[in-house]
Amino acid sequence: MSYKQVDHLISTPHGQLAVRQQGTEGAPNILVLGGISGGREVYTQSGEGWWQGLFRDTDLLRYNVWSLDYLGGMGASSCAVTPGSVELQAQAVEEALLQLGVKHLHALIGGSYGGCVGMALVAASKLSVARLAVLGAAHRATAQAVMLRSLQRDFIELAEQAGDAERGVVLARALAMVSYRGTTGLDARFSDAAGAIDFMHQRAQRLVQRDPWQARRLFTEFGPALDAFRVAPQRVQVPTFLLGFKDDLLVPPHVLNELQGLLPRCWAYDEVATAHGHDGFILNTAVFGPRLQEFLEDV
Repeated sequence: MSYKQVDHLISTPHGQLAVRQQGTEGAPNILVLGGISGGREVYTQSGEGWWQGLFRDTDLLRYNVWSLDYLGGMGASSCAVTPGSVELQAQAVEEALLQLGVKHLHALIGGSYGGCVGMALVAASKLSVARLAVLGAAHRATAQAVMLRSLQRDFIELAEQAGDAERGVVLARALAMVSYRGTTGLDARFSDAAGAIDFMHQRAQRLVQRDPWQARRLFTEFGPALDAFRVAPQRVQVPTFLLGFKDDLLVPPHVLNELQGLLPRCWAYDEVATAHGHDGFILNTAVFGPRLQEFLEDV
C-alpha cells in the first residue's frame, strides 16, 4: 500500500475549507469528522494525530480518507462569519468535496459534533453516502448539554465584562473538560482531586493558547448551533451504526435509544462500557474499532 497525503484549500460560499486527503489513492472514499475542536490532523505518520487510534484499529489507511478543519473552528479554514448552524457547516463540507470530485462516499464517520454534521449531510446532500457511523452524537441536544453550554457562554461574557476575555474562554473549556470525561474515569485517575483540577485547567489552557479567538468561537458559535440542532431521523436513509459511551453526560443512552427507534436503517446500536465518558469516541477505539471495521466492510 502506497500512502499519500495531500492538503487542499477549497473556496465555498461560506469561506475557505482546509481539507486533507490521505490513505490509499483510488480506494473507496471515507469522510472522517471529529468534535468541535477536532480538525484535519486526525492521523499523522509520526503518531501525533488526535484520532490516531481510529486509523489503527479500523485499518482506515486502506481507504482514501478525507478530513477537514471546520469553518470557524480551530485550524486553517477561514471565513468571515462562522456558519450559524450544523446544516450550513454540512453544506460547506459537501460543496468542498464536490469541488474535489468526490461524489460518492463509501462511509462517513462522525464523532461528537462530527456525528451531527454527518447526519445533516446525509439527510440533505447531493453526495451519495453508502453508510454512516455516528459516534457519541444524537439527532437532538439534551437539556443537560444545553445547560452546560449556556454556562460556558456565561463564563465568557462575565470575563469579557471584567476585562479578561481570554480567562473566560479558558473557564468555558475547563467546564467542557468536565463534561467530556466520565465520572468513574476521573475518580480512578486522580486519587487526589487537586490533580484533577490541574488537569482540567492545563487542558483548557492548551487549547486556548493555540488561538484564543478561534477557541472562543467554539463556545459562542458552535455551542448555540449544537443547541439548536435537530434532524428528523427518518431522513437518514442509509445504514447507520450508532455508538454510545457509558457515563456520557452530553449524549446519554436514553437519547440514543430514542434515535435508534426512529432510524429507518439502524445497522446496530452499541454502547461501550468505558470510564472515559464522551471522550470514549477518541480514547476507546481499540474496543469499538473491530465492530466499526465490520460495519465498513458489510456489503
